[in-house]
Amino acid sequence: MQEVKKKEQTPLATLKDLISRNREFDIIDLFSDMHPADIADLIDELDEEDRLHLFTLLDVDKASDVILELSDNSREQLIEDLSNEQLTDIIEEMESDDKADIIAELSDDQAKAVLDAIEPEESQEVKELLRHPEDTAGGIMQSELVSVGKQATINDAFQAVVDAKDDMENIHNIFVVDDENKLVGTVPLQRLITMKRFTPIVDVIDGNIPSVRADMDQEEVARLFKKYDLVSAGVVDADNHLLGRITIDDVVDAIQEETSEDIYRIAGLGYNDTIFNKTIDSVKKRLPWLYLNLMTALTSVLVIGFFEDTIKIMVALVFFMPVIAGLGGNAGGQTLALIIRGIALGEITFENAKRVLARQIAVGATNGVAVGLVIALIAYFWKGIPILGLVIGLAMIISVFAGTMVGVLIPLALKRLNFDPALGSNILLTAFTDAFGFFSYLTLATIFLKLLM
Repeated sequence: MQEVKKKEQTPLATLKDLISRNREFDIIDLFSDMHPADIADLIDELDEEDRLHLFTLLDVDKASDVILELSDNSREQLIEDLSNEQLTDIIEEMESDDKADIIAELSDDQAKAVLDAIEPEESQEVKELLRHPEDTAGGIMQSELVSVGKQATINDAFQAVVDAKDDMENIHNIFVVDDENKLVGTVPLQRLITMKRFTPIVDVIDGNIPSVRADMDQEEVARLFKKYDLVSAGVVDADNHLLGRITIDDVVDAIQEETSEDIYRIAGLGYNDTIFNKTIDSVKKRLPWLYLNLMTALTSVLVIGFFEDTIKIMVALVFFMPVIAGLGGNAGGQTLALIIRGIALGEITFENAKRVLARQIAVGATNGVAVGLVIALIAYFWKGIPILGLVIGLAMIISVFAGTMVGVLIPLALKRLNFDPALGSNILLTAFTDAFGFFSYLTLATIFLKLLM
């Protein structure tokens, strides 16, 4: 009889089994060959009481990598439970930008204790980074970099790379500075390797690698990296003094953060709201937006109430009201998504906004006519009332057209007012398309019914 093969356990199942049998040395052995991100995924899946215990089994070097990969909820819990001494040991192993990110999440007392405990030079670097807003180039840069004077040779640059290899990961560029530490230019490591050793460093500067200002928004930084296919760029102040560098992993994190923030704001959620938040915290973040949605929904109720007499005359009007509001909202939502994305990518500006609006109006009008004709025929053949089909068809054209137009105008208006274009835009759009859709539909019905009565 053929022996049935035992199903191989998943890493999570293996870990839980080891926890249940209190096999700490086997857990340490399991973690030894795993990537920090994979360890973080496993710890995220555990109960709160097991997370701290397993995390403390990691050596300090690996713990410093794992804590950066944890979900916000798990990291927040560990930060609360770890002692100041443990946090200090872990944070000291991180690069400067990660140090700043973690310290920014600590309570004031914890942050002060850690900053006082780490090396004075490192503490000063972190304090400098924390002065920059977190959503700017200065907020995501790291102070570790390789720089040489403009009088240096290729050989000097090689030596600078060798000297920095223990303190830095992923050295992509060497930055050339003058006597006042002002950035002269950037030399990619690949170009450095291919040149003769005693070539002046200034002769191999790559003029296609731009620097970024410390106050540049991280979205602009991401666009710059995409435009020039950068993996690293220097960060400078207003006087062109070299402050630090940004690497592609920092940009990926920034893109993920901005994308998540936009998605949350479109839905009326706080940017740090997650499924793991405490109930009371989630309620506090979401309830204000629900109240706003309630107020805007009441606008539609008032509009419908105003046309109560018209509805009494032709009750069949009620059947198609959700269709009018829904199609207008969907058309607006399609346009809204395109416009918010276009603004985020820098494709849409106030200079080309008129052209964008005109094109979307044409799209809205065409879609409105196409959908309006179909719904008009459906209403006519279903109810056998010609006037109902005419009213619904015209109302659908107006609703889809208006929804598309407002899908352009809302994010542009928010941008003009210096708000995030995604901020509650979906709620505002829904409020308009519902109220205006009902108003146009019932107004047309009232007019045509009066003409035929």
